[in-house]
Order: sequence, then C-alpha cells, then structure tokens
Amino acid sequence: MDLRKRPVYMIGIAAELIGVHPQTLRMYEQKGLLNPRKSIKNTRLYSPEDVELGRYIQTLTQETGMNLAGVKKVLDLEKHIAKLQAENQSLRRELERTKLQHLQTVEEIHRSYRREIVLMPRGEIIRRES
Repeated sequence: MDLRKRPVYMIGIAAELIGVHPQTLRMYEQKGLLNPRKSIKNTRLYSPEDVELGRYIQTLTQETGMNLAGVKKVLDLEKHIAKLQAENQSLRRELERTKLQHLQTVEEIHRSYRREIVLMPRGEIIRRES
C-alpha cells in the first residue's frame, strides 16, 4: 500500500496537524470532502494524504472564503480535470502510435511500388491517338 494513503492518524492527531477541531473533520466527512478509513472498532484513521487534503480544504475556506459546498465543487472539478488530463494523455499516445503505423504503412507502400515502376527514357514513350 502507498505510504501516503496508509491510515495512521486518529482524528485528534489529524485535526491538530490540520489545525482544526475534530468536529470539523467529522463535518468534512459528513459533507463528503474527506473519507477516512475506519478501524475494526470504528475509529476514524487518517492518512498523510487525508491530512494534506484537510489542509487544502482549510486553505480554500479560510483564505478564499469559500463555503463547503464550493469546496466540494472545486474538489470534484479537480478530480474531473485530472481524469480528463489522463484520458487526453492516453489519446495522445494512441494518436502517436497510429501516426507511426500510418507512416510505416505509407513507407511500405512506397517501397513496394518503387520495384514495380520502370523508368523509361522520354523518347521511348509512345502515345496513342484516339
């Protein structure tokens, strides 16, 4: 498992690292902004990635004055953008592969007909009249 996603902090520690009250983290979870893992005893466990996301949420709410609904929209849009960028990158790779295949096919065609075409001196060309 990726160490950044490994749940290691209980809610009190995570809240302290983020600089908020534990109840704030519960509210973030309720609004769907954070999704901590739960232990067998149903204790919330936060990963370093969760803490980073919590700090980002705090930045959006404190420094920009955004409400939690706005934060949710921003996070959803950022996920969507990341997905589109990955899709775009995949399509660009596919386009490059297709382009290379096309160039190889064209080159093969050029090589094949070069053997079939015989150059004749200009004077030897006979034109038929209709």
